[in-house]
Amino acid sequence: MQITENHPSGTGWLGKTIKTGKQITIRSAQRIHRKASDDKQVGNTANPGKRQPKATTDTTDSKKRDTGKPAATGGNQDGDKPMSLINAAAHILAQGKQEPMRCKDIVDQAISQNLWQPGKGLTPASTLYAAIGREIKTKGNASRFRKAERGMFTVAEPR
Repeated sequence: MQITENHPSGTGWLGKTIKTGKQITIRSAQRIHRKASDDKQVGNTANPGKRQPKATTDTTDSKKRDTGKPAATGGNQDGDKPMSLINAAAHILAQGKQEPMRCKDIVDQAISQNLWQPGKGLTPASTLYAAIGREIKTKGNASRFRKAERGMFTVAEPR
């Protein structure tokens, strides 16, 4: 930035940017001071006027951090983690007589059989309904579920 003259109103200066040559109005000396101090930062010669990224912890570690939360649809990989609701639904529908069930009934059975524990969500049946519908839509014939009738699901026959 290069100051060319005083502003006609007497409040500030007119200047020109060095990169583009555009005329700019500078109303405060703080802007000039901040710009000059940004340019003088150590190691900022490649990108003058840009801030350096903040220092972070080692990002080269490829291990995932264990947050202690169960995976969204991870299932029961470890023996101590609870089963996800959609995996519990597949398990419940695969048991016994294979009659179509409502999502509310599936949730009730999953809780009573200790396959799944409810969290903070207020509508687990609606969440399950959406998850099953999403799996049917994305996986198509490879889905574990089939829609039997409105609001009722059954397990898909093995192919």
